[in-house]
Parts: sequence; structure tokens; C-alpha cells
Amino acid sequence: MIVFVLCGKTVTAENNRTLKEFWQELYVIKNFNEKIGGEILFNNLHSIGLGSYDWFLEGKIDYHAESWLDMELMYRHEFYDMNGTTVQEYRPMFRLSGKKRLGNISIRNRHKIECRMFEVGENHIRYRSDLRVKPCWNLTSLNVNPYLTEEIFIARGRMTRNRLYGGISGQKGRFEPGLYLLLQSDAFESGWKFRNILGIILGIEI
Repeated sequence: MIVFVLCGKTVTAENNRTLKEFWQELYVIKNFNEKIGGEILFNNLHSIGLGSYDWFLEGKIDYHAESWLDMELMYRHEFYDMNGTTVQEYRPMFRLSGKKRLGNISIRNRHKIECRMFEVGENHIRYRSDLRVKPCWNLTSLNVNPYLTEEIFIARGRMTRNRLYGGISGQKGRFEPGLYLLLQSDAFESGWKFRNILGIILGIEI
């Protein structure tokens, strides 16, 4: 369920079950010590109809409070292409991540508060929560594991977006490649609208 409302304008989305969007994500990780780590993320969202309509840079400091709990301070600078005009968003964020291992299954639950501030338009707070279930099978020399993730978005007192991911992730030395299919749904006044998305990920630990 996906909502695309920016600065008082709505980017319409069609109910189309074919793959017409391709997202690319590159992140670099650095662990400074056993407790503190950092990450820089670049993400580009591409549509066959719109081209690269959304891209952002994001920085994160991660504090490993316990073996099961992470606390993260994050900041995103995002650019939206609105009919040929670039609109910027400034987004400080805070996230709590809980982790648990049940046998050979890893479970992660994250809760994020975002302060969305735009050049023009109404600023607002958004809450996001996701749950990921990932078997730890470590298939092949790339240590490939499948996973399922669902994420909800709540803003202005209502649920505005839902994402359901099915993907695979791997690790080879300092490299962490990944691939996913995403069903994203947005809430509009006329009802929910849906689209399917293919995404690729490459993580690098330095």
C-alpha cells in the first residue's frame, strides 16, 4: 500500500502488476568498535514511465546497546522529480531495532520515527515499522539466505503505505549483494493502488 504525496501534490500510481520500477541501493558500512558503527547509503528509484524520479543519500550512526537491541540516529537528504522540477526533503530519523534468533530463524523488528521537512509544503512526522523473517541457511559460497519483510507506514493518524518484500541476501568477504521483489501499496482517497518493484542491493564493509 503506497502513498506518494509531496508538498501538497500527488504523484498518481496505476494499479499495474507488471514490473515497471527498478530500485538500486548501494551502502557502505564501517564498524568503529564492538558498540558503534556507521553507514552511508545511496538509493535511486527508477520507473519506466518517469525515469529516475526519486533518489537520496542517507547517513547513519548505529549503537549496539545489547546483543538484541540497536539504536540508530539517521539523516536523509532526498530529491524528488515533480514534473521536471526537483523538490528536496530533509529527514532526520531515529530507529530502534530488536533482533531474536529462534533455532535457525532470524527475526528482526524495527521502529522508526521520521521528521519529514520539505522546501515547500507541510512538514510532518511519520512512523514506520517492519518485521523481517530470515532463515540462516547460508546456501552456496555466497552464503545466500531468503527473507520476507513487511513494513507499514503511519502518518497524520492513518496507515498510508504498506510494503511486502520477498528477497535473497548474501555475503562474500566484505561484499553483501541482494535482490528483492516488492509489492508496494499506497492509500489514496479513491482507495489503495499497487505496483510491483524489482530491487538490487550491494553493500560494502570497509
